[in-house]
Amino acid sequence: MGILNLPWFNNIRQTTNRKLFLSIVLCLAFYDSFSQTDSAFRISLILPFQSETTTERLDTFTNAHSYFAATKIHIDEEAITSLDFYQGVLQAVRQSADSTRIILQVYDCHNSDSITQEVLKDTAIGKSNIIIGAVSTSNSKLVAEYCKQHKIVNIQPFTPSKSLTSDNPYHLKLAPTIDSHVDALFNSIVDTFAGSNVIIYTPDVDRSLTVAQRFDSLFKAYNKTAAVKFTVAFLNTKTMLLNGKKTTATEQLKAGKTNVLIITSFDESFINGNLRLLHDDLKEKKIVVYGMPTWLSGDILRLDYINDFNTHLSDAFALDSTQKETINFRAAYQSLFNVEPAKYACLGFDAMNFILSSLKDYGKDFLNNISTQHYSGTGFQFDFFKNKKGDASINYYENRFVNVFKVENYQLKKVW
Repeated sequence: MGILNLPWFNNIRQTTNRKLFLSIVLCLAFYDSFSQTDSAFRISLILPFQSETTTERLDTFTNAHSYFAATKIHIDEEAITSLDFYQGVLQAVRQSADSTRIILQVYDCHNSDSITQEVLKDTAIGKSNIIIGAVSTSNSKLVAEYCKQHKIVNIQPFTPSKSLTSDNPYHLKLAPTIDSHVDALFNSIVDTFAGSNVIIYTPDVDRSLTVAQRFDSLFKAYNKTAAVKFTVAFLNTKTMLLNGKKTTATEQLKAGKTNVLIITSFDESFINGNLRLLHDDLKEKKIVVYGMPTWLSGDILRLDYINDFNTHLSDAFALDSTQKETINFRAAYQSLFNVEPAKYACLGFDAMNFILSSLKDYGKDFLNNISTQHYSGTGFQFDFFKNKKGDASINYYENRFVNVFKVENYQLKKVW
């Protein structure tokens, strides 16, 4: 008799494997393997597994008497991110064919600044060649500062914050900053909608206004030399002034042209409200909306509006299901966990493969050799640049590769 393919049963199988991996995390967090020879590279993972709480909830999930009881059990999102990433890292180590020796030390920082500080006091972690993590911005700042002081490479796969650290030549961001997303969206507009009518629409909020100003600067610089120029209207909801006169987004729409409406808001209610107001204009005018990367994970965004405006969005993740490495990774991961690898499992796999490749080619000082290089993984690609402070000192290294998608027939299609 075959195994029934029931979602709840499959979730229990996956949960059992997660519990096994959490038990490994708990062991590794207190296991000193640094007595081995110095020929190996020492890598430390600092992630908020929240092991005890997560294990308890996984136990409750496994023993739930019904599907409905199981759905009421919630595991912290950052703990899930940590587990997915960790499993991807281990899968990369398993599938690696090169002879680079790795000593992997795993720490649970419990998503707590105080516990992260205690982790960083461990003598073993001071011997690391590379420290990966943490996840939250506050934990990550502590790790980045520690690595800067102790001259240890810090790889940050999760938070794109530009304020984590500065003057830090040991810090590498794998998560593209918002500037990289803006630049990718701008370039896709230039490639696809040259000469269009652009409306930059921003609420009067620092985070949104800064993004809008970057878009405006890029269009101004482009129009100085371009043969085919964009018409650009910059509208701040606080004043709604354009050339000293009150206006609206609807009044700035032009018939007979493509209207590119860039909404730099991260507030879903604001987005829904404005798309609703402009929806009727689609009957007479062509409007294409460009939005922010957080829209892809929105909880209350109206999908019909997002679809009808052929909304363009950016994300660093795009699974390449055609390449052999991806096929092998997915098959091995599914065999072990009975589930498709999630985004952060792919990130763990790609990040670790990049690290293994870099260590093999350049050794522990690989950061000095990665600038302007490209790495292509299963779901992520890395284009590395030096973020400089002035003309000389390095703020940090950063990955600037971002994909652009459009929503068409309720599906995401990569367009840039």
